[in-house]
Amino acid sequence: MPAPQPEKSSPWKIFVLFAAAALLAITGILLLVVDPGRAPSAEPGTATASPGPLSSAPSTSSEPTPTAQDTAAEEQELSAPESVPPKAADTARRFVLAWASHDARPGHDVSFSDAGRRAATYATDELAAQLREPGDRSTRLWQQWLADETRVTCAVDRVATPDGAPAATSERAYVRVLYTCTTRAAGQPATRSHDQLALEMHHEPAGAWRVAAIVNA
Repeated sequence: MPAPQPEKSSPWKIFVLFAAAALLAITGILLLVVDPGRAPSAEPGTATASPGPLSSAPSTSSEPTPTAQDTAAEEQELSAPESVPPKAADTARRFVLAWASHDARPGHDVSFSDAGRRAATYATDELAAQLREPGDRSTRLWQQWLADETRVTCAVDRVATPDGAPAATSERAYVRVLYTCTTRAAGQPATRSHDQLALEMHHEPAGAWRVAAIVNA
C-alpha cells in the first residue's frame, strides 16, 4: 500500500495567517504609542506645579506708626511760648539780638557800650539811660576782640515765660529768651555758645512793649 502524501496548504489560508500577524503587529505598535489608561497628572514635573500656601504675606509691623508722629507734633506745640504776648516776644527778641551781638572789626563797634546803645531802642526810658552809659564790662576781653577783629552774631532759639514767673497781664510780662551766639575771630575757627536772658517787659501807654529790666544780667 503506498504512503500518504502531505496535504498542500491552500493560498487563502496563507493569506489569512499573514493578515492576522500583521494586525497583531499593528495593534502592538498602537498600544505602545497610545496608552488610554495614562493619567495627565502622572507626567513628570506636574506634581510641583500646584501652588502651595503663601508664607510671605506682607507684614504690617514695619509700617510707620502715625501715632508716634502725631505725638511729636503735639509735643512741639506744647513747647511753644505760652502767656507771652506776641508783640512783647518780638520786642524781647530784638532787644537780645542787639544787646548780645558785637563787632570789633575796624570801622564798627568801639566798645561793649555800642551794643547797649543799640538795645536801648527797645527799652524803657529808665533802662535806656543805663544802657547808653559806659559799662564795667571786661575791658581786657574787648581789647582782645579788637586785636582779633572778632565778630559776635546771635540768633534767638526760643521765647517763653520763665519758670515760676506770673502770667502776663495787659501791662507787664516776664520773658525768657534762649539764644545762640557765634564768635568769629580772624584766622580762628568759629565757636558757638548758648545763653539765656530773663527780661521784665512793660506795656507803655503808646501801645508798645519795652524792656524795663534785665532780670538775670
